[in-house]
Amino acid sequence: MTWFQAIKAREAGRNARGSSTVELALLCPILMITLAGSVDCARLISAKLRLQQAAERTAEMATAGSIASAAFTSLQAEAAAAANVPASQVTVSYWLECDGTRQSLFDGACASGQQVGRFASISIASSFNPNFAWLLRSVGLSGGIPVSSSASVRVQ
Repeated sequence: MTWFQAIKAREAGRNARGSSTVELALLCPILMITLAGSVDCARLISAKLRLQQAAERTAEMATAGSIASAAFTSLQAEAAAAANVPASQVTVSYWLECDGTRQSLFDGACASGQQVGRFASISIASSFNPNFAWLLRSVGLSGGIPVSSSASVRVQ
């Protein structure tokens, strides 16, 4: 080996050209998975907030009129329309409390002198389908992610 070949061999070990490209190629899949997960996580939080807003809006509608009003009797349809889900995914429950004890009938009456409270609760369930569903399948999950929200209000 000549002195020129020895110098070239030492320089080849110190040559760093292309190393940043190799590092980027190794890190790129990790960065892309992190970005995809972040985007889907933000969309999931947004879906949850939309359901919560719809449930709270419907609870507010329950207080707008009397118990016999048309707005009060159509809470399920209103919640479904606000959340953009089928009415079967909305549960509306009504109950009566006498001195803080829940009663079985909403239209019942409390004993004389007891504090009366009538309540309405709106629950909305939905499913979130991520854009990057392959990430879920890669960890053994399939289908959508269940998302739900609820709001309750005293109507009397």
